[in-house]
Amino acid sequence: MIAFAKTGRGAGEAGLVDRSDPHPGPGEVCIRISACGICGSDLHVFRADPGYEWVNPPVVLGHECAGTVAKAGPGVTRFRPGDRVVPISVQGCLQCRDCRAGRTNRCPQRRVMGLSHDGAMAEFAIVREEYLLPVSEELPLETAALAEPLSVAVHAVARARLGPGDVAVVSGPGPIGLFCALVAQKWGAEVVLTGVERDEPLRLETARRHGLRTVNVERSPLRESIGRRPNRWIEASGSTAALDDAFELLIPGGQLVVVGLYPTAWELPLNRAVRDEVTVAFSYGSTYRDYEIALQLLGTGMVDADTLVARYPLRQAARAFADLTDGSIVKALLVP
Repeated sequence: MIAFAKTGRGAGEAGLVDRSDPHPGPGEVCIRISACGICGSDLHVFRADPGYEWVNPPVVLGHECAGTVAKAGPGVTRFRPGDRVVPISVQGCLQCRDCRAGRTNRCPQRRVMGLSHDGAMAEFAIVREEYLLPVSEELPLETAALAEPLSVAVHAVARARLGPGDVAVVSGPGPIGLFCALVAQKWGAEVVLTGVERDEPLRLETARRHGLRTVNVERSPLRESIGRRPNRWIEASGSTAALDDAFELLIPGGQLVVVGLYPTAWELPLNRAVRDEVTVAFSYGSTYRDYEIALQLLGTGMVDADTLVARYPLRQAARAFADLTDGSIVKALLVP
């Protein structure tokens, strides 16, 4: 089979490789991949950004995927060939206290599909059956491949305890920010999604097509554009300037949830946070339950995949990475 792998530690050292068709071992399932999205973490690894030195090439990238079971290994009881599935990307040990409580994303021994071991930018991928969820026949598998990033948003919105009556800002109109805003709006909050000038022609326009209210903070002062000061803020841009805005605009007693990752350090305005009793929480990855909710939301048509996604043959993966890097697309799906 062909696969797209990080082949060396340097920036851009990645490309198509030939691999033997994998065979599942005990408790494992071989999935025929129908579609695999390119995540921000894939871009970081592709570019050899700081913070991803732990990824050891060669490794097949990709964890935002869906497909059908091709083979089931010995001992597999929940799935059989032909079943439609989505894998969980952050895979816990399933034995520690956090895993037993369903918080597999916090497992000290967690591994990430496509980073810690071979992933799904390939024709086939191996996954243990414990990390698989079934996909309904009504949901297209290319849409189901969006379950992973949507589950990350579900987890972040749950961490923010968003619901009816809340006024929320989501900063960052990338896929995670867009999904956070959609979930928050679906759950009854009044939502504003913010971006900057470079986001205007594509990302903010995509958000508006999904029915979201947007603000370009380089064109309009955010305080005046929002109207009411928010009591919730989800930071998904990875910009420390957005963190500063959050502390400036949140009402006393407000809550900030950080789901972005940052290339530079930032100093928390401690005195202001104390005096305003602002709660700061962090959100990483997602759990089995978040995936279940994400698949349900995708089934409602909440996400317009045709508007959001650009599809590329797997053999054109390098072009998809280039297009994401230059900002000409919002989301890429690789289709073997």
